[in-house]
Amino acid sequence: MKQGWSITIEGRTDRPLDPVAVLDRLQPHHPAVQGAGDVLAATVTVDATGALQAIEQAHAIVTAALKPARLAIETVEAMTERRQLAELGRSNAPDLVGIAEIASLAGTTRQRVFQMTANRGFPQPVLELAAGRLWSRPAVVSYLDRTADRRHSSLERKVV
Repeated sequence: MKQGWSITIEGRTDRPLDPVAVLDRLQPHHPAVQGAGDVLAATVTVDATGALQAIEQAHAIVTAALKPARLAIETVEAMTERRQLAELGRSNAPDLVGIAEIASLAGTTRQRVFQMTANRGFPQPVLELAAGRLWSRPAVVSYLDRTADRRHSSLERKVV
């Protein structure tokens, strides 16, 4: 049974191309084109029974749109349209936290978090903005888990 596929082909051409002209030639296939100089990435939509058939169709379509230029393919990505829609619905923004969020995660005050962030083992901020520093949530949670485990172990030793 045929289904819709989104195929992205990336590579280098043997001559510089105008991405807008390539986009116009690919128009019947719901394209997206990026490129500069001899580097090109083209995404087209095709109907096929499987990934290999979809890649072959997309290759033929993109090759025809580039003539007389030739493309040396570096990467190919095949994705069903269903999966593409699911991917587009997910955020690709990193999960970041600031001082207030860290205080909430740690169950402590913002003042204590300022002290914690000065500790040698605390993760480095991912971003430093005028509004403050931001850290990776997974890195902070891992740090908090490790420090909680160490505190728990030292309490057990004191009790024994």
